[in-house]
Amino acid sequence: MKDFDIFISYSSNDRSIADQLVTHIEQAGYTCWIAPRNIEGGAEYSEVIEKAILKCKIFLLVFSENSANSPWVKSELNIAFSENKYLIPYKIDATPLKGTMRLLLNDKHWIANNEDENKQMNLLLSAIQNYFTKLEKGEAENFSGNPFYLEVAKQKKRKKIILSASFIGLLIVIGVIIFGIVFSSNQKHLKQYNDLITQAFSIQETSVNDFIVMRNLLLKAQEIENEIPVSQRKDISGILFQIDFKLDSIHYKNLEDARWFAIPETKHGDKQAIERYKLALQAKEDSVARNELNIILSRKGNYE
Repeated sequence: MKDFDIFISYSSNDRSIADQLVTHIEQAGYTCWIAPRNIEGGAEYSEVIEKAILKCKIFLLVFSENSANSPWVKSELNIAFSENKYLIPYKIDATPLKGTMRLLLNDKHWIANNEDENKQMNLLLSAIQNYFTKLEKGEAENFSGNPFYLEVAKQKKRKKIILSASFIGLLIVIGVIIFGIVFSSNQKHLKQYNDLITQAFSIQETSVNDFIVMRNLLLKAQEIENEIPVSQRKDISGILFQIDFKLDSIHYKNLEDARWFAIPETKHGDKQAIERYKLALQAKEDSVARNELNIILSRKGNYE
């Protein structure tokens, strides 16, 4: 993958605005990476997007109510923050910051929503030009954020090193936990609890069904945790979060593909759209996606 100047992060519901930004920015002489335009057919969305963020110098967030509620956008923002990318939030409505986005973006200089679109666009292009000017002069180091946030990013990198260095210690801890479980007075519940987790971790994770089965097994394990001594419980909430995030990512990827296939003027037609909608719904039930699927099915004279 070649290097790009700017990565565009946006919600699919704001696609028309994102496309307009790309047009103006590229006319100014900068290169942009934007999905799905720059994703080759058959590529894995999550892998390609992560590589694209790493290759770009500026991370441009099209911020709106839609993007504030998009797990996909939040994931992209977290990667950009961890890699200390220069963040430019471009606000297109009055949605307030909250949660993770408030932590990561509250200290940033915003290109705010403005009735004069030309003025807002000029401010954006000026911010991009200023950054590249500083970059050329060697003045852009640590330019992307507050020292507090930069230190947090450094700490994340240190944690990766610590995790590798402490792997042997982790094995020892696991051994102690397993030893305690075997000789616990609550053998029945402990065995059931441990078996559920072992079954979950043995799943290959090659399909949506695998993630769903794994999630259900871990949820069953959580249901009996009250019967397990606190010192002998395993922290599975983090893994459940990762599974839910993966299912959300799969859902939004297939949903975006389905909407693309469903555009009447595409050559792909409704058949691929129906398949993608069903895959999206398999990962996560979504009333909006369900309604969109029924609209596509109605074109063919069929309903679920």
